Amino acid sequence: MKTIAFILLYLSLPLFIFWWGWFEWWVALPPTLVLGYFLFTFCKSSEIHLRSTFSSIEITPLSACLLLALFWTYFAGVGGFRPQHFDYYKHNLIFNNLIRYDWPVRYTDGSYLCYYHAYYLPSALLARWVGGMSYVHYFTFGWTWLGLGLLFTVLYRLNGWKLVFLFLFFNSPEAILLTYDAFKSSHFLHFLKDFWQNDHTVELIKSPGGLLFHSHVDAFVATPQHALPAWLSTAVLLKLWKEKPKTPLTFLPFALVVFLLYWSPLVTIGFLGLAFYFSFVQKTLVLSSFSNVFHLLFFVALLAYPALIFYAGHVPLNEVSGWWWNFFNTPKDAVFLVVFIVLEIGIWAVLIGMGYKNQTISKRDFNLLLCSLLILLGITLYRYGHFNDLARRASLPALMVICWGVSALSFKKPLMIFTLVLCAVLPLKQQLLWFSAQPYSVIADKEIKDFTPYSIHYLSKYHPNSFDVTAQYLGKADASYLRYFAPYVPPKPKEVTRAFYYWKSAFQLNDYEKTALRRYGIQRLYVKFFDVDWDISTRQAVPKAAIRFVENPPLEVIPTVFITNRTLEKLSWGGVDELSKKIAEKVQNLTPFPLGEVQIDCDWSLATRAKYFRLLTQLKKNLPDRTWLSATIRLHQIKFYRTTGVPPVERGMLMYYNMDDWKNIKTENSILDLNVAGRYADYVSAYPLPLDVVLPVFRWAVVYRNGRFLRFVNHLTHKQLQNHPFFIKSPLPNAYTVVQNGTVFGIPVRRGDLFRVEESTLENLKISTQTLAQEIQNRKVTFALYHLDSLNLTYYAVPTTRVFLPQGKGVQDPIQQLFQTFR
Repeated sequence: MKTIAFILLYLSLPLFIFWWGWFEWWVALPPTLVLGYFLFTFCKSSEIHLRSTFSSIEITPLSACLLLALFWTYFAGVGGFRPQHFDYYKHNLIFNNLIRYDWPVRYTDGSYLCYYHAYYLPSALLARWVGGMSYVHYFTFGWTWLGLGLLFTVLYRLNGWKLVFLFLFFNSPEAILLTYDAFKSSHFLHFLKDFWQNDHTVELIKSPGGLLFHSHVDAFVATPQHALPAWLSTAVLLKLWKEKPKTPLTFLPFALVVFLLYWSPLVTIGFLGLAFYFSFVQKTLVLSSFSNVFHLLFFVALLAYPALIFYAGHVPLNEVSGWWWNFFNTPKDAVFLVVFIVLEIGIWAVLIGMGYKNQTISKRDFNLLLCSLLILLGITLYRYGHFNDLARRASLPALMVICWGVSALSFKKPLMIFTLVLCAVLPLKQQLLWFSAQPYSVIADKEIKDFTPYSIHYLSKYHPNSFDVTAQYLGKADASYLRYFAPYVPPKPKEVTRAFYYWKSAFQLNDYEKTALRRYGIQRLYVKFFDVDWDISTRQAVPKAAIRFVENPPLEVIPTVFITNRTLEKLSWGGVDELSKKIAEKVQNLTPFPLGEVQIDCDWSLATRAKYFRLLTQLKKNLPDRTWLSATIRLHQIKFYRTTGVPPVERGMLMYYNMDDWKNIKTENSILDLNVAGRYADYVSAYPLPLDVVLPVFRWAVVYRNGRFLRFVNHLTHKQLQNHPFFIKSPLPNAYTVVQNGTVFGIPVRRGDLFRVEESTLENLKISTQTLAQEIQNRKVTFALYHLDSLNLTYYAVPTTRVFLPQGKGVQDPIQQLFQTFR
């Protein structure tokens, strides 16, 4: 009974965390009192004492069970110490969101994380308390290991090591289909190689996502949040079934049902039949007693109502569901369904029937096993979920009962030996693959901490164009749960640092610029210290256009260094390390203040990525301790970061401008084009670096001659060209054609030259600001404008303009409005 008590505490702990972390106190208090009273009375009636003693006979098998659980937990990838199954994209993202966000977890679109959290909550809570992402993988490992250790201990006490090892390799004898493939293959060695390297999970109908019962090893490596509670709850029932204790157990089977409702609702469906049958046989559910039934219903209702309130707000799912025969496309599918039932259920029925006939299985146990077979049969008739989640999850309790029943049979008969060998083929292969570098066909390449910028919506990137996978984890923004039952958490606005870029050769601010810094509450300046370009004559990278400080900056300065991509193309690998030293030295020589951060601006390419990342790594080593390194990020590097790579820096500065090819005469606006930005904006939230952002407040005209780029002319506007006699409007967007030779705006022009005016309109800047405020996930963010210049700022400072924020607060200055909008 002590082990059962520990299991009940293990299963109930997440419920307490969920009630008090995700609900108002008046919602959490009633189920807490009821569950606490239930656990207390169970331990008291079972004469369980807090002080546990173990005899020397128990210590050895208990230690062996814990060691075996440690092995399984480690090699299955729990915690990320070994390669992890593809499903850990979801697990790690959920852990990340549970740690980063306040509870209940809410997203920028108003929705909330609506999922069965029980498996994740204890580890996430500990991580929130003691150190965040740095420790969560240890807590996850320990929590999972504890559950698996309890399970193996109960299995050992049910039927010794025979049941434990049968559990490890338990699967239905579907490998008989693989033997058919082997005999059919012309090259048996090729078949063995293919069998070892590729996934041979048998799904006879509607593959992928067809009818399938998981082996125990598959269930654990992919979905421990389903497998652990299913096995532990079933083990408790089997333990009580075998020992027939005198303790009143009226509520226990249904308490386990409620626990599973929080851990895995689909497992609850498969477990419910076992709970009813157990209660019926044990005569603990006396339907003739109205009082008994009323108290049971009241007990279940008090424990379950928070879960029902929580799940009721779920976004409606367009799941695939219905009777299996409605999905049949050909008569062959019906045959496959029969074959599946024979392989996955029929063979076990034959073996169990033989055991009953030979009296190795008692009539009482036979009836329980028959109940389990009927549950499995019912599951095979109805399909639910895009990957038929009902069969995969709801089958876990019944399969474990069958595993326990088979362990009672004699393993000496040839038929039994042959069947068990077939059962062990696929699980054995999987466990042997654990020792390889590629244990699963698809390995999750992100740890929990790597999802820091992401919300749960990022999962849609892993199932493109298939179905709305994210909807499975979201609750509606207008759900009753959020309005009436969830604890009120004041929304935390972003911690925004306001900044400007300063891109001139001498640092000297005029009065207008100094006033602007004070008016807009600017806290930081990104100052270009120098450029790095390739010198053809000396054949080396040299600094150019170094800044000169005529006056000291009035606020924090981030030195920024621009490196041309051609420098990296020409640079040797040895020159990379040398250049990092030169940059670090020159930055420190030019800096009249302590360094806190240095930013590198470079539009690297695939060919120069390795050199650039090496340069950043070495530069970090050459800068003073505790100096952060950041890098500018272009939009194409956001969208295609798996190809372009992510620079090894602490933060990225998203350049939300220069987003189209200014050399192309047909480009409409290379500075800020919302149509172009729309192709990339949705990927901002998925970028695996904390992001800051800079928007453009400059304008220019791009000049073309004979269809080829000629030069830029800064600060030109449409009005200046529309009213000038040298220009007429061109059919090309935003463009004007020169109609006579001469000199305009201090530059010589020829007839036929094309001027395209490009600017960042206030409306486009407002839309971009609102979009980025929603997409950028990190709470601490620098919002900067490029660049600090009185000519740029006065262009927007129209005295008659009055704009209103969405919150209704009037703001006279459009630049001020941009800063206020980014929240």
